Amino acid sequence: MRIINIINNELITQQLKLENELERAINLNDIDTEDKVKLCLKTINKLTKVHNDLRTFESYINKEVKKEN
Repeated sequence: MRIINIINNELITQQLKLENELERAINLNDIDTEDKVKLCLKTINKLTKVHNDLRTFESYINKEVKKEN
């Protein structure tokens, strides 16, 4: 079951990194608005994917646990 923890931790780490990247992009002052919007949207799309991956993985794990019981 260690692999489950490794996968879960990796997804959480990716999510935290992307949240930090989004925060940095929002606070950038040396790029124009259009570039900032594009960068933020790109980061949000990545963050959404990781968030969905995490929820899917958790759902899968919960289903497997129910099967075992």
